[in-house]
Amino acid sequence: MVSRKQRETEFRKKAIVEAAREVFSERGYDGTTLDSVAEKSEFAKGTLYKFFRNKEELYLSVVEDVFREINDIAEKAMSEELAVRDKFALFIDRLITHFSDHADFFRLLMREVGRINMTEWRGSPHAMIHEKLNDILAQELEKGMKAKELRRLDPLKAAQVFNHMVYAYHMNNLFYEHDQKMRKQAVDFLISVFFDGIGAEGKTK
Repeated sequence: MVSRKQRETEFRKKAIVEAAREVFSERGYDGTTLDSVAEKSEFAKGTLYKFFRNKEELYLSVVEDVFREINDIAEKAMSEELAVRDKFALFIDRLITHFSDHADFFRLLMREVGRINMTEWRGSPHAMIHEKLNDILAQELEKGMKAKELRRLDPLKAAQVFNHMVYAYHMNNLFYEHDQKMRKQAVDFLISVFFDGIGAEGKTK
């Protein structure tokens, strides 16, 4: 059973991370200070130091939180009683909405991608969270292959390709608002490319 002290600790950490995301989104990485996050979260600066050694560590914690949210969106979409193709379409649709709702932070993430040390990426907490998304989608692709909805491929590699494709689409369109029509067009396009390919119909090798 989780103690009251543990709940309070988790509440404080979560509140700090949420406040930090807002401040990073508003001011950018360089414009954000621990003082500004402390003010936003309404905690003393000393409280922040109980959880985070510096601004970089706090920023990476925000990134991890963002990845967890994306994983949650994927898990909920994959749990629906739908065909595999429709589950992936639902995931993209909800992800586009999520990216639009938090566009300022994702623009920051794109600008500050160099802040994540790629030489230390493998085995890091944010890498493990990010890799979980591949696993969530790979499991669903595997089911589709067993049900003969999809042809047999390496499901994990296929999930990685899908995620890179969708991520690249979002990064290239972060500065455009997506209304319902545009969102549907994006979903249809990405799903068609992934599940159908771009070869001409009826053409074989």
